[in-house]
Amino acid sequence: MNNHPPGFRSLQRGLLHLSRAYWRAEVRGLEHLPAGPCLLVGNHNAIAVVSPEVWLFGSHYFESYDQLQVLGHDLILRIPGLAQLAQRYLKYIPNNYTRAKQALQANAHVLVFPGGGWESSRPSRLRDQIDFKGRTGFIRLAQECGVPIVPVVTTGGHDGVYVWRRGARLARWLQLPRLLRVDTFPLGLSFPLGLHVGPFQPFLPLPHKVILEVLPPIYVRDLPAGSEKEQSIWLIQQMQVTLHRNRKILQRQKLS
Repeated sequence: MNNHPPGFRSLQRGLLHLSRAYWRAEVRGLEHLPAGPCLLVGNHNAIAVVSPEVWLFGSHYFESYDQLQVLGHDLILRIPGLAQLAQRYLKYIPNNYTRAKQALQANAHVLVFPGGGWESSRPSRLRDQIDFKGRTGFIRLAQECGVPIVPVVTTGGHDGVYVWRRGARLARWLQLPRLLRVDTFPLGLSFPLGLHVGPFQPFLPLPHKVILEVLPPIYVRDLPAGSEKEQSIWLIQQMQVTLHRNRKILQRQKLS
């Protein structure tokens, strides 16, 4: 691995061991990643800053590749400790169009989660439903930069916490969208405090198996004709097929 700070390799190996021991993570399809720049588009699981799929993916990714940059909410960069870890390990950058474009032009594999907090805070009854909240900027980004979209589908990450309500109305009442660009205030149950209130409460996801699958690249020329919204819906449908298949695998493994 090149251009990494001291201790990176030890951190990566530690997270890799944790991913296998605690989440029994299976990461498939890394061989689909192209040599050049690409836009990795993932679905979010868990709540707010506790998103195990990001760290699980990184721990396996860095075994063979070295180009990853992760786009995320700029609030992460305000949390002491977590900010340094995210920047040190994931080359974490704020989720804005200009920074993403610069990263792709620098030959990076850029990982983005269009659903953001909206998707990660979805109620547990909808845990297997990919929801990007109608956001389509990633389609335009890939087209402008001329890079393929590589879907990354996570299944099972939401199983370590229970979300009752997304709390979008409560978030608006608290003016979180205006103040912090946060559009949810999830309510549910999590370990160790029991009652889970809001997007910033730390918690430990209960151990559960997670499958992450990297799908083959989708090049701009292969996207169906239509608007960005229609192309985004089509991409979500492709990802949804994989998620449902892997959910059935998880269910069978629980019964065996």
